[in-house]
Amino acid sequence: MEIVDLFSGNYVVALSPMDGITDAAFRKTQVEIAKPDLVFTEFVSAEGLAHNAVRLFDQLLYSPEERPIIGQIFGKDPDSFYLASIILCHLGFDGVDINMGCPAKKVTQHGAGAALIDRPEVAAKIILATKKGIADYQNNPKIFYKLNLKQKVLDIIERNLKYSNICVETPYMASLPIHPISFSIKTRLGVSEPVVDRWISHLCSFSPDFITLHGRTLKQGYSGLANWDEIAKAAIICHNSNVKILGNGDLTSLNMTREYCAKYDTDGATIGRAAMGNPWIFNNKTASFQEKYQAMLKHARHFTDIFPHRRFDPLRHHFLLYVSGHPNASALRQEIVKLTSIDQLCTLEAAITD
Repeated sequence: MEIVDLFSGNYVVALSPMDGITDAAFRKTQVEIAKPDLVFTEFVSAEGLAHNAVRLFDQLLYSPEERPIIGQIFGKDPDSFYLASIILCHLGFDGVDINMGCPAKKVTQHGAGAALIDRPEVAAKIILATKKGIADYQNNPKIFYKLNLKQKVLDIIERNLKYSNICVETPYMASLPIHPISFSIKTRLGVSEPVVDRWISHLCSFSPDFITLHGRTLKQGYSGLANWDEIAKAAIICHNSNVKILGNGDLTSLNMTREYCAKYDTDGATIGRAAMGNPWIFNNKTASFQEKYQAMLKHARHFTDIFPHRRFDPLRHHFLLYVSGHPNASALRQEIVKLTSIDQLCTLEAAITD
């Protein structure tokens, strides 16, 4: 399904991109348990992709079951966004999203992420470069082969294409009828205070397919409450510009998400942290600890299959969330933080499911 078609039905409820969280194993587990309408990758550095950073392609792995899926990129160099957008198109993503909302200091201190809110001229150049990359690829997919990427990058791209079940000889956009690849932006209310009127109007002037708006400022980070009244103001601006809008912030259930979409007049919303340890949030189900344990196993198996070269450590954070609220949570946490393999996870089955 094309991204634009999603907005012709009910509210779009998407899985938010979360750095270090929504990798291929997390997303595959999510869609197998309760499929969101739309998913995003973790954000990936546009400059890194443009400069042959092979390791970043792990973050761009996705399975066919995840479609429609959008690749998200961040950075500050327009030329890099042009190249990165062509690479994402070649990898078969259904859309390209620019992150202009990350509040992390490691990102904003370099002028990227939410720092772009105070740099509208740079943001404009990035947007135009990204849109041009998408358009150039759709007009002529063979432009990918003119990027002069190193062989090691071409090899890793071939691996990604195979994982996504895309024919390596005739990649996705070259082998299928050209379909629209969406262009979107994720951002925040402002830097130190909301500047929705100025900032969202600026973004809408470039006619993105949709904007995802997190209801906090850069200064807030993830503290305090998301300001959905400001999201509602942005929704008016977006709709007057024929741009769709997804709200984001503090959503803890599917029912709440739909209520907020109706109340604040958005076209949908994204759910982030509330999905961690609770993939059932997208189907409104309350899972038993037996089901949660099975999800932990599924997540672990996907992780070790997809990333056999990685340590098991990153999964511990997820597992701690799966057992949140368990009667024996304290004792389980002491065991979970020591896990280094699926076999060790299996030894906890009785403690989790009894």
